[in-house]
Amino acid sequence: MSFTVTARHHARDVSFQRGSMLAALEQALTLASAGMEGVLVRDGSGRSRTPAELSYALLAASPGRDAAALQPRAV
Repeated sequence: MSFTVTARHHARDVSFQRGSMLAALEQALTLASAGMEGVLVRDGSGRSRTPAELSYALLAASPGRDAAALQPRAV
């Protein structure tokens, strides 16, 4: 599946193609840590997610993971 990572920096849009969810997440986190805004990852079906949402989806899909353990906890 193909993933498109997009972001905005100083009124300029940037876009990168990645072949896996993990590679797309890595690119998205790199852009976000560089201070870019509006970082999104779009999958082949057109669904867009933030780096946080994609990270959650990737962890929830991992074999042996308990999805309940990934839910945010009230503090």
